[in-house]
Parts: sequence; C-alpha cells; structure tokens
Amino acid sequence: MQESHELDLHNNFDFKDLDYSVEERSLVLHWQRSNGGWVSFDTPKALTIEFRGVSEFRFMPRDSEAPFTEDDCINSFGYWVDEDWAEGVIMVEPKQKPVPEWL
Repeated sequence: MQESHELDLHNNFDFKDLDYSVEERSLVLHWQRSNGGWVSFDTPKALTIEFRGVSEFRFMPRDSEAPFTEDDCINSFGYWVDEDWAEGVIMVEPKQKPVPEWL
C-alpha cells in the first residue's frame, strides 16, 4: 500500500489484466512496473486496484487508430456517485487534478 505517494500508472506501469466477478461484485485491475529507463527503481514492482460492490462495469472499444503498443495502459476510468456536485459520475482523465470533495 502506498501512502501519500502518487503513482503514474500511464507512464510507469504496464496494464496487465483485470478480474471481474459478477457474483462477487468485484473488479481487480493489475499493473506491472514498466521496464523503461525513466522508471525509478523505488517504484513498486506491481500494483493492484480492487473495486468492491461493483454494480456496473463497462469498457469502451479500443481506438483502431491507436498503435497496439498503447493497449497496455488505461486512458481514464470513473464511477457513478450520488453526489449532486459530480452530476452523477466521476471520471478521472489524464492530467486531471483531484477535486478535494472526491471520495
């Protein structure tokens, strides 16, 4: 677990796979540290993010114009919320600054 530390999933990690269970209502995303020379050796070797209580899971088709080398990263993700200020959805986009009210 990383505390008070930001990890660059897009540039420093390669997305490996996901596990989605309808029965358990869970989604687990798996990354592995990239072999790129720009990645610090103190970057964790692997990273897993687990979502529980998942009521809906969707993904968009890949961009056919993007090179297949871009398939090992995630561009953005989000989730539905009951917060009026978020208009029902929080999407995390590349280079987006976190909003203090986010859960």
